[in-house]
Amino acid sequence: MNLTDYFRCHNSHHIDSVAVRAGTNLHYLRQCKYGRRRMSGDLAVWLEHVTAGELTARELRPDLPWPDSSPARREDVAAN
Repeated sequence: MNLTDYFRCHNSHHIDSVAVRAGTNLHYLRQCKYGRRRMSGDLAVWLEHVTAGELTARELRPDLPWPDSSPARREDVAAN
């Protein structure tokens, strides 16, 4: 889910709580939502963690080279 959808689905109090747990604030997430700021990869990972995967780092920062986590890929890696 991207930030626009997340803001649409949750109230600002909830999003503020998520932001604080991820180490940022509501104002910064709003800036990211509107394209005024670009969040770090670390923040994207923290947001994925604190939202239990509702937000994903891949969707928040699709420009970064995230490792392939598909089940088939994990089996290939485990076999080697």
